[in-house]
Amino acid sequence: MNQRYLGKTILFGTTVLACLMLLQIYWFRKAFDVAEKQFDHQVQVALKKVADSISHDSEVRRLSSNFFFVATESEVNNEALDDLLKREFLLRSLNLDYELGVYNADDDTLVYGNYVQATKRQTHSDASGQVSGNHSEKNFAVYFPEKESHVFASLDVWILSTIILVLMAGFFAYAIYSLLRERKFASLKTDFVNNMTHEFRTPVTNIGIAGEILKGKIPSDDALNVYVDILLRENEKLRNKIDQVLLGSSLDHVKLPAFTKVDIHQIISDCAEAFRLKLEAREGNIHLDFNAANAFILGDRELLMQAINNVIDNAEKYSPEHPKIVVRTRDYNQGVGIEIVDEGIGIPETMKIKVFEKFFRIRSGDVYSVKGFGLGLSFVKDVIQTHHGKVTMLSQTERGTAVRIYLPKA
Repeated sequence: MNQRYLGKTILFGTTVLACLMLLQIYWFRKAFDVAEKQFDHQVQVALKKVADSISHDSEVRRLSSNFFFVATESEVNNEALDDLLKREFLLRSLNLDYELGVYNADDDTLVYGNYVQATKRQTHSDASGQVSGNHSEKNFAVYFPEKESHVFASLDVWILSTIILVLMAGFFAYAIYSLLRERKFASLKTDFVNNMTHEFRTPVTNIGIAGEILKGKIPSDDALNVYVDILLRENEKLRNKIDQVLLGSSLDHVKLPAFTKVDIHQIISDCAEAFRLKLEAREGNIHLDFNAANAFILGDRELLMQAINNVIDNAEKYSPEHPKIVVRTRDYNQGVGIEIVDEGIGIPETMKIKVFEKFFRIRSGDVYSVKGFGLGLSFVKDVIQTHHGKVTMLSQTERGTAVRIYLPKA
């Protein structure tokens, strides 16, 4: 992926996740406020009902988020009050611990205190060393020490969604970190391959020049010419392999290929001519069948030539004897369709989906029957996709292979 597009993708993803986090925090806070108001309402209703059973002129006041004061100014039986509160809270699913305090109405002195656990059977105790004032005018207060925990527990769906969103953000951050690390390693690998192949090309070029000079100084009838020809031929093979490795990684650095208006028929003809002598030496041939009315497209001539060369080269290499290759073109879907057909060994069904992967090669058992680096079709796919085209393959074992390429017209 282009560095600029990668940066935009990371920025876009981070912005979306940040917005989602802010929305989640906002709605979580709103849900908490609603749950808290619902809790307060239920508590006040329960306290009002208990207070009305004691006094006809009672008042319930919320003094803080978890402290409620009830003014009755009536005679209160401490144990009976405790039982009434417990029952009313349970009826409204307010199953949490609370502290009850009873005060004298005239001086707000605590005369009775009791801590009620929601998970245990209610027991009565006089935490203040109860003053026997059950028949004087009193008020009472209820305190919920675990109110926030109870309200949070009622938001289980919101808590789960928040946890999932946090995990998603963590996964996104890890994915971006891994992507950047892998991109760095891929860049280092590509730089290494490029540097290595460039270093190899210098001695190969020098060997070729020296071989040509040597060939020119040896008489044509000298037996040494055979060895010079072998040297030059093998040196050319080595140069071609180096070019394949270099081109196989070059698309990682091609940001803007040099697109110009090119004639795809001319490109195919040039590629076919390069293979004609080689095919004739194997008693084979290549047939061109041009049916496209308009063969002009916008493309990079060098990249397209190398891509078509790779397909024809595969067709020749994987044809055991007397290679017969047909290259057809036709107008197709506002573009040009290219079909390169051979009568070679074909590709097993299980390997078809892998043939366009980099460094993948077809093997016979545990042996690679055809030499190469496995970069040919991977490079073809990259080039065609760079030209906004598409490449597919049809093949049958021992029946041959057809590679179909679609390129949009200029």
